[in-house]
Amino acid sequence: MTAALITGASTGIGRELARLFAADGVDVVVVSSERSVAELTAVADELRSAHGVRVDTITMDLAKPGAGAELVARVDELGVDVEYLVNNAGVGILGLTVQDSDPDAVSRMVQLNVVTTTDLTLLYAGRMVQAGRGAILNVGSIAAYVIPHGLEAGYAASKAFVRSFSECVADDLRGTGVTCTHLAPGPTRTQFMDTAGLGDTSRLDRYFMDAAPVAKAGYAAMRAGRVNVIPGVGTKIMRAMSALSPSRRLTAELSGSFVSRH
Repeated sequence: MTAALITGASTGIGRELARLFAADGVDVVVVSSERSVAELTAVADELRSAHGVRVDTITMDLAKPGAGAELVARVDELGVDVEYLVNNAGVGILGLTVQDSDPDAVSRMVQLNVVTTTDLTLLYAGRMVQAGRGAILNVGSIAAYVIPHGLEAGYAASKAFVRSFSECVADDLRGTGVTCTHLAPGPTRTQFMDTAGLGDTSRLDRYFMDAAPVAKAGYAAMRAGRVNVIPGVGTKIMRAMSALSPSRRLTAELSGSFVSRH
């Protein structure tokens, strides 16, 4: 069977993307961490009931070395041919200077956001090219465009890598029948801010998008073979303002004030 492999699929943008694939009749393999077993099971039950597709679930730690290869092996054991790869799993460490950050936590973040995303892309791109079809959707962040980014050096840098890597992969894949799309959401109503340690972000709610329209924008762009998509007017303004900022110090201060811990 051919299917979509979606990491970080238990909640938020990943869950919404799984719903979009299933609504189009695409079987899915949904992946989450071990702490999200209940949420992932609920997603799988929902998709099977609503759309009659095959749904396989995998729970594992994607922030450990070798996780990408391990996940591919586990998917192969299911007898699944991955036609769509969605690298959505990611974490952030926000609101801290680099000197106040825990090196082990930053290392795990980079392992997940950068290394596992890279490994999965490389491991599946070759297979897709050989088959002559396929699409890769890498979920980054608007933080990739805001440099310097105050109080989230490691996270912003990891997402800058995802942006650059995705654009280069898209160019390499030209003419192969395989595409790579980079989705750069702005602030989104998911569990991301909680896991990033910011706690109550209600003061910022007016800047946030819901996960469903963000996922819809990324899904449509992937289907169309576009290289980049930045959903939401506010997010596009953030990118433009960072590019036009008269001062790198101003860029850092404004971006840092958004994620500062109150």
